[in-house]
Amino acid sequence: MPAPATFPTQKQFIGFAKETTPGTPVAMVVTMPVDSFDPEDKVTALIDTALRGSMAEEYNYIQGVKHSEFTGKGPMFMDSVGYLVMNILGDVTTTGASAPFSHAISLLNSGSGQPGTLTITDWQGLPATNLARQYTGCCLSELTISGKAESDYVMCEWKGLGWASNIAAAPPTSAPTTALPLASWRSLVGLAGPATGGTLDSTLGDWELKITRKLDQIFTAQNSQNPYITQRGSLAATMKLDFSAPGTETNAYLAYINATQPQIQIVIDNGLATTFALGMTLDVQVGAYDTDKIDRGAEAVAYSGTVKPMANTTNAGASGGYSPVKVTLRNALAAGTY
Repeated sequence: MPAPATFPTQKQFIGFAKETTPGTPVAMVVTMPVDSFDPEDKVTALIDTALRGSMAEEYNYIQGVKHSEFTGKGPMFMDSVGYLVMNILGDVTTTGASAPFSHAISLLNSGSGQPGTLTITDWQGLPATNLARQYTGCCLSELTISGKAESDYVMCEWKGLGWASNIAAAPPTSAPTTALPLASWRSLVGLAGPATGGTLDSTLGDWELKITRKLDQIFTAQNSQNPYITQRGSLAATMKLDFSAPGTETNAYLAYINATQPQIQIVIDNGLATTFALGMTLDVQVGAYDTDKIDRGAEAVAYSGTVKPMANTTNAGASGGYSPVKVTLRNALAAGTY
């Protein structure tokens, strides 16, 4: 008896490519290491319940429209994560004549305000012939970047919608980034100014930025089960700031109770140069605290607060308008990658 054909979960990998035409699959360009990727095809069931003089209830099952949903999470890699940041925000300006290049990504406000779409390739071995499925027309509805200084890497979680999956046209090859994830303790935090000089605050322990975007998949009479478009709607952001060892109320409680709405900047950098340089800056020019409370659960008195980044012109990109946040990535990838 031959050995059963199985595929070990440890060999799974996923990769990204930006699409020229939404929903048209593109071969994987970059492999992004993840802790988990959880896609699911969703099919609308059309059940025929028309009366036929019988005591039965359901007579025929007809497929309606289809789409896919996906979630993913893992350490944040400062090169490949640009595909996700660009997908949810849409406006990128790249500077630098050589590595490291700087990619400033803000909310796209020009034209139709619709960022590009992604093909996500998912190799898990089971699909016949080419062993991978592709999820096309992918659009993110949520992207969370977070850091826990005591215990974790800078982490990334994301979810979104796409077209129904198809089998990849050719077997993909895993070619993971050589970039290393960065420990959260490398974060520098600026409050009421940049993360340098007198506005550097060294008391923040955990932080989180969550970017959310409204999506509406519109289905039309086009002889296709896939959506005509996944329409991007408005974008908003929220932050969580946990001050583990504050020595004053100034940057936590007073910012909340007095509604000062300070600038918040978080900078992460590996400290290297040229092609080895990796980093990220999160800029929120107007950070409106909407909650903040004292925490007496640990040995040091602490504060935990939430912030609503307000849309502003300082964080906007080349497309103008307003943006609540700007994400700047530093890596060896040249202009046009994202």
